[in-house]
Amino acid sequence: MKLIHADEKDERFLSLVEELDYGYYQRIGDELEKYNQYNEFKDPHIVILMMDGDEAIACASYRKFNEKSVEFKRVYVKKEYRKRGIAYRLIRELEKDVIEKGYKYSYIVTGNNNHAAIGLYEKLDYFKTDKFGQFKDDETVLCMKKRF
Repeated sequence: MKLIHADEKDERFLSLVEELDYGYYQRIGDELEKYNQYNEFKDPHIVILMMDGDEAIACASYRKFNEKSVEFKRVYVKKEYRKRGIAYRLIRELEKDVIEKGYKYSYIVTGNNNHAAIGLYEKLDYFKTDKFGQFKDDETVLCMKKRF
Protein backbone atom coordinates (compact mmCIF):
# COMPACT_ATOMS: atom_id res chain seq x y z
CA MET A 1 0.00 0.00 0.00
CA LYS A 2 1.17 3.51 -0.73
CA LEU A 3 0.10 7.09 -0.06
CA ILE A 4 -0.43 9.51 -2.93
CA HIS A 5 -1.26 13.20 -2.97
CA ALA A 6 -4.26 14.44 -4.92
CA ASP A 7 -6.85 17.19 -4.78
CA GLU A 8 -10.59 17.57 -4.32
CA LYS A 9 -11.26 16.92 -8.02
CA ASP A 10 -9.66 13.46 -8.10
CA GLU A 11 -12.30 10.89 -9.14
CA ARG A 12 -10.90 8.29 -6.74
CA PHE A 13 -11.33 10.73 -3.85
CA LEU A 14 -14.85 11.66 -4.94
CA SER A 15 -15.79 7.99 -5.13
CA LEU A 16 -14.57 7.40 -1.56
CA VAL A 17 -16.45 10.50 -0.37
CA GLU A 18 -19.61 9.10 -1.94
CA GLU A 19 -19.16 5.87 0.08
CA LEU A 20 -18.52 7.91 3.23
CA ASP A 21 -21.67 9.98 2.71
CA TYR A 22 -23.73 6.86 2.06
CA GLY A 23 -22.53 5.43 5.38
CA TYR A 24 -23.52 8.66 7.13
CA TYR A 25 -26.92 8.56 5.43
CA GLN A 26 -27.49 5.02 6.70
CA ARG A 27 -26.77 6.20 10.26
CA ILE A 28 -28.48 9.60 10.39
CA GLY A 29 -30.82 9.66 7.39
CA ASP A 30 -32.09 12.96 6.07
CA GLU A 31 -30.31 14.86 8.86
CA LEU A 32 -27.22 14.54 6.64
CA GLU A 33 -28.70 17.21 4.35
CA LYS A 34 -27.96 19.97 6.86
CA TYR A 35 -24.20 19.34 6.41
CA ASN A 36 -24.14 19.32 2.60
CA GLN A 37 -23.26 22.99 2.23
CA TYR A 38 -20.28 22.58 4.59
CA ASN A 39 -18.92 19.55 2.79
CA GLU A 40 -18.82 21.05 -0.69
CA PHE A 41 -15.40 21.33 -2.24
CA LYS A 42 -15.47 25.06 -3.00
CA ASP A 43 -12.13 25.71 -1.36
CA PRO A 44 -9.06 23.83 -2.48
CA HIS A 45 -8.49 20.68 -0.47
CA ILE A 46 -5.21 18.92 0.02
CA VAL A 47 -6.06 15.23 -0.37
CA ILE A 48 -4.15 12.09 0.47
CA LEU A 49 -5.26 8.71 -0.83
CA MET A 50 -4.15 5.32 0.39
CA MET A 51 -3.79 2.98 -2.55
CA ASP A 52 -3.84 -0.81 -2.60
CA GLY A 53 -2.46 -1.43 -6.06
CA ASP A 54 -4.66 0.63 -8.38
CA GLU A 55 -7.54 0.88 -5.91
CA ALA A 56 -8.09 3.89 -3.63
CA ILE A 57 -9.05 2.38 -0.29
CA ALA A 58 -8.88 5.39 2.05
CA CYS A 59 -8.71 9.18 2.03
CA ALA A 60 -8.26 12.25 4.17
CA SER A 61 -8.12 15.93 3.30
CA TYR A 62 -7.80 19.39 4.73
CA ARG A 63 -8.73 22.91 3.77
CA LYS A 64 -7.59 26.24 5.11
CA PHE A 65 -9.70 27.32 8.09
CA ASN A 66 -7.98 30.66 8.72
CA GLU A 67 -4.44 32.08 8.49
CA LYS A 68 -3.16 29.87 11.32
CA SER A 69 -5.40 26.83 11.06
CA VAL A 70 -6.73 24.08 8.84
CA GLU A 71 -9.76 21.83 9.10
CA PHE A 72 -9.31 18.13 8.45
CA LYS A 73 -12.17 16.68 6.45
CA ARG A 74 -13.38 13.50 4.80
CA VAL A 75 -11.31 10.95 6.71
CA TYR A 76 -12.50 7.58 5.45
CA VAL A 77 -11.24 4.01 5.19
CA LYS A 78 -13.15 1.30 3.32
CA LYS A 79 -14.70 -1.16 5.76
CA GLU A 80 -12.57 -4.15 4.78
CA TYR A 81 -9.36 -2.14 5.43
CA ARG A 82 -10.22 -0.76 8.86
CA LYS A 83 -8.31 -1.46 12.10
CA ARG A 84 -4.96 -1.47 10.29
CA GLY A 85 -3.75 2.01 11.26
CA ILE A 86 -4.55 3.51 7.86
CA ALA A 87 -6.52 6.52 9.13
CA TYR A 88 -3.73 7.20 11.63
CA ARG A 89 -1.15 7.20 8.81
CA LEU A 90 -3.29 9.46 6.62
CA ILE A 91 -3.74 12.05 9.35
CA ARG A 92 -0.04 11.97 10.27
CA GLU A 93 0.82 12.58 6.62
CA LEU A 94 -1.59 15.52 6.45
CA GLU A 95 -0.08 16.90 9.67
CA LYS A 96 3.42 16.83 8.16
CA ASP A 97 2.15 18.88 5.23
CA VAL A 98 0.34 21.33 7.52
CA ILE A 99 3.42 21.83 9.70
CA GLU A 100 5.65 22.39 6.64
CA LYS A 101 3.24 25.10 5.47
CA GLY A 102 3.44 26.87 8.83
CA TYR A 103 -0.04 26.28 10.20
CA LYS A 104 -0.30 26.18 13.99
CA TYR A 105 -3.59 24.32 14.56
CA SER A 106 -5.88 21.80 12.99
CA TYR A 107 -9.54 21.23 13.71
CA ILE A 108 -11.64 18.18 13.08
CA VAL A 109 -15.36 17.62 13.57
CA THR A 110 -16.98 14.25 14.12
CA GLY A 111 -20.23 12.84 15.40
CA ASN A 112 -20.72 12.58 19.16
CA ASN A 113 -21.38 8.86 18.76
CA ASN A 114 -18.46 8.11 16.45
CA HIS A 115 -16.39 6.55 19.23
CA ALA A 116 -13.85 4.96 16.89
CA ALA A 117 -13.03 8.34 15.32
CA ILE A 118 -12.94 10.11 18.69
CA GLY A 119 -10.53 7.48 20.03
CA LEU A 120 -8.31 7.85 16.97
CA TYR A 121 -8.20 11.64 17.25
CA GLU A 122 -7.42 11.48 20.96
CA LYS A 123 -4.59 9.03 20.20
CA LEU A 124 -3.30 11.65 17.74
CA ASP A 125 -3.36 14.28 20.57
CA TYR A 126 -6.51 16.10 19.53
CA PHE A 127 -8.60 17.51 22.36
CA LYS A 128 -12.20 18.60 22.64
CA THR A 129 -12.71 22.30 21.96
CA ASP A 130 -15.58 24.76 21.75
CA LYS A 131 -17.92 24.28 18.85
CA PHE A 132 -17.46 26.83 16.08
CA GLY A 133 -19.22 28.23 13.03
CA GLN A 134 -22.11 26.15 11.73
CA PHE A 135 -21.57 23.59 14.52
CA LYS A 136 -21.99 26.05 17.42
CA ASP A 137 -25.48 24.85 18.38
CA ASP A 138 -25.27 21.34 16.92
CA GLU A 139 -25.65 18.79 19.72
CA THR A 140 -24.80 15.87 17.42
CA VAL A 141 -21.16 16.80 16.80
CA LEU A 142 -17.90 17.10 18.66
CA CYS A 143 -15.20 19.60 17.66
CA MET A 144 -11.56 18.75 18.32
CA LYS A 145 -8.33 20.68 17.94
CA LYS A 146 -4.59 20.12 17.89
CA ARG A 147 -1.70 22.55 18.25
CA PHE A 148 1.51 21.90 16.31
